Amino acid sequence: MLDPFTCLAAANTAFTLVKKVVKTGKEAEEVYKALSKWAGHVSDLQEWMGAEQKKPSIFKKITYKKSATAEAFDMLIAKKRLEEQEKEIKSMFYVGALCHLGIDGYREFIRQRREIKAKREKEVYEQFRRRKAFFHNTIMGGAITILVTILISMVWFLIDMITEASK
Repeated sequence: MLDPFTCLAAANTAFTLVKKVVKTGKEAEEVYKALSKWAGHVSDLQEWMGAEQKKPSIFKKITYKKSATAEAFDMLIAKKRLEEQEKEIKSMFYVGALCHLGIDGYREFIRQRREIKAKREKEVYEQFRRRKAFFHNTIMGGAITILVTILISMVWFLIDMITEASK
């Protein structure tokens, strides 16, 4: 897992690039590329904020790199910085360099982001269901194979005993 400060620093650097590209009046494609890079770093940071920590081994001593207070401050700083950057991007759509897209452009951006997020969550859930079904089917197939093998062995044993007894 990435370090939160690394993620935040990368997001800040990418956001600075976005502001620089917008300020110099570059082509819309370059602005979108810079925004895309920023969004990738923001995604990493949000993953860190929402991630569940891996459970330690029952035999390993539990230690933490930071205190709970320090970790809470790190998360608060990251959230506040992301909120500020989101507000600046919104203002770029309303009155800044992206104003040619206007409010409708911002709404379309938000709508597409939500659709992509929902699609990805659906894919993760679908993969989980498929994996669960695969393991279930594998276990059931193995159990059925074992039971059929035992049944065939029993029938074979009975046939063998009957033929031996009839001799």
